[in-house]
Amino acid sequence: MALLFPALIWWLIVEILGLAALPLTLWLFRHLPDRGYAFAKPLGILLTSYALWILVTFGFLRNTTSAIAFVVLLVAAGTWHLFGKGVREALRQIPRSPIVAAEALFALAFGLWALFRAYNPEIAATEKPMEFAFLNAILRSESFPPHDPWLSGFAISYYYFGYLMMAMLTKLSGLPANITFNLANALLFALTITGAFSLVYNLIEGAKGDEGTKGTPSSSLLYGFLGSLFVAVIGNLEGLLELLHAKGIGSVAFWQWVDIKDLLGGPPFMSEGWWWWRASRVIHDVILGQTVEVIDEFPFFSFMLGDMHPHVLALPFVLLALALALNILLSKRQEARGKFPVSSFQLIVYALCLGALGFLNSWDLPTYALIVVMACAVQSRRHGGGFRDVARFAIALAALAILLYLPFYIGLQSQAGGLRPVLLVKTKLHQYLVMFGLFIYVVVSLMADGLWHWQRKLSPKDMKASINVRIAIPRQQTERVFVGRRRLPQHRWLTIAFVPLGLVLLLSLAFKWWTAGFLALLIGTTISLLFQKLGDALSRPSNGIPLRRESASGEGSEDSTIFVLFLILVALLLTLSVEFVYVKDVFNSRMNTVFKLYYQAWALLAISSAFGVYYIVDGWRRTTGRYAWLALFAALFAASLVYPAAATYTKANRFAVSPTLDGTAYMERHYPDDYAAIQWLKANVEGAPVVLEAPGGSFTEYGRVSSQTGLPTLLGWGGHELQWRGSYEEPGRREPDIEAIYKGLDEKRVLKLLDEYDVSYVYVGRLEREKYQLSQAQVGKFAKFMDVVYDQGGVRIYKVRD
Repeated sequence: MALLFPALIWWLIVEILGLAALPLTLWLFRHLPDRGYAFAKPLGILLTSYALWILVTFGFLRNTTSAIAFVVLLVAAGTWHLFGKGVREALRQIPRSPIVAAEALFALAFGLWALFRAYNPEIAATEKPMEFAFLNAILRSESFPPHDPWLSGFAISYYYFGYLMMAMLTKLSGLPANITFNLANALLFALTITGAFSLVYNLIEGAKGDEGTKGTPSSSLLYGFLGSLFVAVIGNLEGLLELLHAKGIGSVAFWQWVDIKDLLGGPPFMSEGWWWWRASRVIHDVILGQTVEVIDEFPFFSFMLGDMHPHVLALPFVLLALALALNILLSKRQEARGKFPVSSFQLIVYALCLGALGFLNSWDLPTYALIVVMACAVQSRRHGGGFRDVARFAIALAALAILLYLPFYIGLQSQAGGLRPVLLVKTKLHQYLVMFGLFIYVVVSLMADGLWHWQRKLSPKDMKASINVRIAIPRQQTERVFVGRRRLPQHRWLTIAFVPLGLVLLLSLAFKWWTAGFLALLIGTTISLLFQKLGDALSRPSNGIPLRRESASGEGSEDSTIFVLFLILVALLLTLSVEFVYVKDVFNSRMNTVFKLYYQAWALLAISSAFGVYYIVDGWRRTTGRYAWLALFAALFAASLVYPAAATYTKANRFAVSPTLDGTAYMERHYPDDYAAIQWLKANVEGAPVVLEAPGGSFTEYGRVSSQTGLPTLLGWGGHELQWRGSYEEPGRREPDIEAIYKGLDEKRVLKLLDEYDVSYVYVGRLEREKYQLSQAQVGKFAKFMDVVYDQGGVRIYKVRD
């Protein structure tokens, strides 16, 4: 019951929020075969969180449980009042199987991952203490922006919307944060699983055409489930390399060529050490003989690691944004007068969802906004619109996305310093393939299939048929696209695209940049196929677009294929870009840029590959090559499962410990004095008064009091404050003052500093004594002008006298 009851409470709350947003979901995603049913939960969380944030920010509400309950009722009343009348009819039009599958997948994924977290629940190591500090700080903040727990007197300068969402759910549940921290990880995993399932399901049903959407063949559900596995469950191919190395397969020279960081000489495969960490460091940059850190996380690694970082918090809402783009592309008619593909109200909802990505994980906003605009461009062109109409939509969307979240941007400081060139290092092709090997196999197969069918169209027989079609269709509809006020032949668009790609290819051949050259070839092929598909799509009425070929399912729509080509193109461009530029930050390397852009590329390639497997298996049904392709695919898929299977077993302590969702239970076992003192602070200190504790470096155990209570301290992890604010001026000023407070014996100066920083409590524990080598006199001085409110074990807490 200690595990089941909290999980049930959390699940029930999310179901209620999904129900609150269901009418809007069914109306908003009405062009998707399943009406976007699986996205009701993330949409409900987003709507209620946004309403809470905006009302608290402007002072209309306080951040309390009763205010959150009011906001939930407000959102539910609004959506059901505006769209409730169409719910029953919409549900009748949706096949039951995707709804049942989505609910079953959500419950199963949430339950299993909560159980996994219970076997390694510790909120310790990596960046969990930082994220726990944000969560607890938001829980204590009555107004927004919430206070920075590691820099008292300042607000959080970070994209904190995801933490606000989890804090809102925590308050609604009534559960302590040390439990909901792990439940939040399970929730994000489950929402990602169901979002990927729904997206792939709708892509495949859309590819089958209008007739195909009347039934729900099990194949669509199966490929939807495959999409879930691709996005959130499989790992990269590093797991297979770990297994081969552990078995002694391969020479020393081979493994030196593979060059996975710490594979030689690091913790052995399946050991108690952090061998599983290596999968997130596959890309190994070496500059002038020195290793430069590069991060290449993927979703399963992130969920297993347990960090509640922005790229993980944003993942379900990234899939929501992709569903919005697909919804535009699959619509069969204009939503408004003029050439806009959406109505004014839809535009606001789209901006609300896309703008949330900037507040969740700012790196995601440009990428997914671009995909939505690309979908808009196709739909607008289909209805006679041009570049001006698309530009109007893009500007309106961007302006609203920023305006709706303007209070966040006004108070944000950033370490970003523009783009810088990547000069001395390039990604090794084999390491890139270790990262994305399974997806690249499917993508290359898609490209080969598309080129083969394209060349078939150029045969004399097909050329004659093509000429007959062009007689009936105005030439400009098949050969021209809009560019501003002018109409340019399609081949000029291709020229514009291929000139930079050709330059990249030439440089790659000259300097042996094999990854860049390989990606340039794939991008060029993708663009060519995309223009061919767009030409076919725009040459027919929007309600009768033929599939790329006769399929087992009959005639269907090109829109799903076009959408997948969009995703592939963007993903490849993202991974190519880091070969030449990076965003300058405090690390002054491409580490963070590779991390953020590869993470986006993984999601895009995973969705595309799940559809690609369907595309190939369905299209090659009568060919012998299908079985050979499936055999190699099965081998790569099995290789991608080695890492999650082995890492899960290791990370869960081989399932040999007593499970608990309490992320701070380890403190009671290993640091009982600090644990008892922190529990006292949580129980007896209300509001957010400043508590002084010793600061320390990033990824250390310092800052544990502010992290676990949410109470602000003068300085926590200084290195992270530098990352968040781009300057160390304020943290650097505070470090000597903190030392003076602890070590100084001049009572007047100590009192002056305590007053200057508005300190209410001084915490003296194990870390403070060790860091400053405190004597009895240095500790005892506080009792002369402060009250001892806690004195147990090795911890003493002083409170400033009124």
